[in-house]
Amino acid sequence: MSLRLINAHLSTPRAGAVPIAARLCAAVLALGLLAACTSREEHPKRMELNGVSNFRDLGGLATPDGRRVKQGVLFRSDHLDDLDGADFEFLQELGVKRVYDLRDAHEKDGAPRFTLRTPSKRVPVPHRAAMMQETAEIEPNSLPSHYAIRVVHLPIYYPGLDRRESRRRVVEADIGPGGFERTMIEANRAFALDYREEWAELLRALADADSLPAVVHCVEGKDRTGFAIAVVLSALGVPREAIYEDYVLSRELLDYRIRRYAFLASFGSMFRLSKDEVRPLLEVRRKYLEAAFEAIDQRYGSFDIYLRSGLGLDEPTLARLRENLTE
Repeated sequence: MSLRLINAHLSTPRAGAVPIAARLCAAVLALGLLAACTSREEHPKRMELNGVSNFRDLGGLATPDGRRVKQGVLFRSDHLDDLDGADFEFLQELGVKRVYDLRDAHEKDGAPRFTLRTPSKRVPVPHRAAMMQETAEIEPNSLPSHYAIRVVHLPIYYPGLDRRESRRRVVEADIGPGGFERTMIEANRAFALDYREEWAELLRALADADSLPAVVHCVEGKDRTGFAIAVVLSALGVPREAIYEDYVLSRELLDYRIRRYAFLASFGSMFRLSKDEVRPLLEVRRKYLEAAFEAIDQRYGSFDIYLRSGLGLDEPTLARLRENLTE
């Protein structure tokens, strides 16, 4: 959601619309209130970088066999497009070698710092039959060579969460009761069942010690990244309850953005939608991830079978993954 949504709405005449002067006055008031009530606060679980809001270390989570996820080897984040020089130096201090970008090609357009220099091999993606996407090839990024960070693009695109379509639904108030919540539940079921090759690629990569430390991110670092990290943690044996706690933590870390975007979305619909009607799209909720795990259990019977039959991972790969990421 962005100010362009509001601009588009204000410039589009509609029957019975509020006079433009009144709408502009409302916009000024709305944006003033918005600036006053939404700012990022410090959080003990957030690693404070200037250009991101949801960057954190997965280290410390315990497994039933007495092991823990290692500190400083696996990080999750929202998009990295706004990192400044100090942030990049911090990534260097962390020793980050790989960045796994789950955004589709349109979302990562205009991201100069982590744009792949050369086009990788292109393959059809089932959910975009008429389009071609980049495959999961490692390419040099556009950072200076001394940063030594490489990007792996694993595009996860779910049509129901297309940003342009979501904006249209908001502006036109085209959302039935519980509409966005249903969309999020369906999206998470699709993440689990329709993108198995991408998750298998991610886990195989993390099973290679030379790819670590690593960062996994999408746009907000909450939906696709949330499920990706849930898969990794489940493969490591982290209890389901701890995985849910990590998943919903994004709601706290992004709360200031959620409040801002919910306000803007409500305003963009000229208040035909309430903030509460939009929040399910902006938040992460336990029931979303529960739906993904339920889909896995329904099709495969257990997560262990999902890893082996659904993702095609063998025991040596899973053993290396656990060795690399736990201690």
